[in-house]
Amino acid sequence: MTYGLISDIHGNLEAFDAVLEALDSVDAFLCLGDIIGYGADPALCLEKLRSLPGLLCVAGNHDLAAVGRYDISWFNPFARAAVEWTAEQLSDEQTSYLRNLPLTAHVEGAILVHGSLPDEMGYVTSPQEARACFDAMPGDTAFIGHTHVAEYYQIPRGTMPPTQVSLWSGGAVDLRDDLRYIINPGAVGQPRDGNPAASFGIWDVEARTVEIKRVPYDVEKAQAKIGSAGLPDYLSERLTVGR
Repeated sequence: MTYGLISDIHGNLEAFDAVLEALDSVDAFLCLGDIIGYGADPALCLEKLRSLPGLLCVAGNHDLAAVGRYDISWFNPFARAAVEWTAEQLSDEQTSYLRNLPLTAHVEGAILVHGSLPDEMGYVTSPQEARACFDAMPGDTAFIGHTHVAEYYQIPRGTMPPTQVSLWSGGAVDLRDDLRYIINPGAVGQPRDGNPAASFGIWDVEARTVEIKRVPYDVEKAQAKIGSAGLPDYLSERLTVGR
């Protein structure tokens, strides 16, 4: 069984299409939240996601904010403007779908969560934050998003601190029996690890591997759409540099 790992699409249809083309041979899809927000095609991205085979999806903070389940006062002005605009683009049925997404899900012994554990919208950006997540994990593997950074953390069974490993240019993770893992496949629609290419992963359950890949997409087209929608220029500019 192979799963496509996708997170933080953020309404960027051009990036999402490029990723889906690269994932055309996987058996099913796992989405780690933030389907919408920032980009100019929230409704189209949501419908495309929902059509994917075997989809299992958890909620991100932007998904919940757009449907009134997350306090937008936590957002910076750019994110707030985007989520308010995004909410107006969704149908009632799409709003209902997002409102009912779970905060966590389980598959093949792994847990899916947008941010962290026990705080589903918290961040994992350091070994210290990863340790808190490891302590709250029910199993050996967690797939997370939220930071828009492709990386993973691993920890031996015991009290040693976690190791943080960057995957900004892609790379493979071999899932060993003596280690536990927190794996972030990075962002499809708005990478922030210095690499503007869309990021995603492939989890091969039988081979016990997770491969993170990067794929280029039409950044200029995505930027033009953001401008035409009247969204903040900053949301467009950052796509060029992956920050």
